[in-house]
Amino acid sequence: MHDFGFGSGQCTGLIHSEGFFMSIIDYLATDQIMVGVACSSKKQLIEQLAERAAELTGLCQRSLFEIVMRRERLGSTAIGNGIAIPHAVHQDLTRVMGIIAVLTSPIDFDAQDRKPVDIVCLVIGPQNADSDHLKCVSSVARSLREVAICDQIRAAKTPNELIGHLGNASDVAA
Repeated sequence: MHDFGFGSGQCTGLIHSEGFFMSIIDYLATDQIMVGVACSSKKQLIEQLAERAAELTGLCQRSLFEIVMRRERLGSTAIGNGIAIPHAVHQDLTRVMGIIAVLTSPIDFDAQDRKPVDIVCLVIGPQNADSDHLKCVSSVARSLREVAICDQIRAAKTPNELIGHLGNASDVAA
């Protein structure tokens, strides 16, 4: 078993009128951010995300790629407005982990709004705690619902700059 998570690995959050939610900024590290990603297809992007996840976790890149593609075949994880949150569970993880990628050029991700995607957050969680990774997916979607924040993220040139913009998103969500 591997024990990995976002940044410090601790889930912290804020109490909101809608209940408890996690803030992505509280547990995201710069090595989990990819800025200026060049790719031409969903498959190619997921291969790159799986490669980074393998580097961070020590898990097999091929198995990470396959679990994400298996989930993606069930239906697109694009949520609209150029954003996708591919997600899956892996038997060898004990905590939720994620990777954010900002693409140099948008790609087709089979989104319902038919808009190409250029902000992608891969979320992989432990198999025995499926709802934890879904809470993280929800947190990411909430953090990226503001158009102005997404525009700032798209303009980010470095992982640190992107983290700063996600901090702004956390302030808005609160």
